[in-house]
Amino acid sequence: MIKKCITAEAIRQYAAASQDLAAIHLDEAAAAKTGFKRPIAHGMYLMGLTQSLYIAEHPTQWITEYEMKFHKPIEVDNDVIFDFADDNARVKVTLTTDAGDLIAAGAFSVKEV
Repeated sequence: MIKKCITAEAIRQYAAASQDLAAIHLDEAAAAKTGFKRPIAHGMYLMGLTQSLYIAEHPTQWITEYEMKFHKPIEVDNDVIFDFADDNARVKVTLTTDAGDLIAAGAFSVKEV
């Protein structure tokens, strides 16, 4: 299990790199119009971060296939708990808030490199 704060700065950097500049990810007023107190993280940012955190802990693994379903947006400046459950060549992953709310769940296949 790994806990990571999703910062506004990380989201700004991801938006610039991905060219996904949708206001809901960057602007509090735009986020408020859709019912959020703060901007929300990009789904693809969360997927990439999940992979990066796993590979950092398992440097001899290579991710070959990945799927994730999003259940709830996460606003910036909140912690996400990344929980990995290895099952042979398949890793199940869940992303939750500190309160236990499910943000996303999925799995990826790995192989030894």
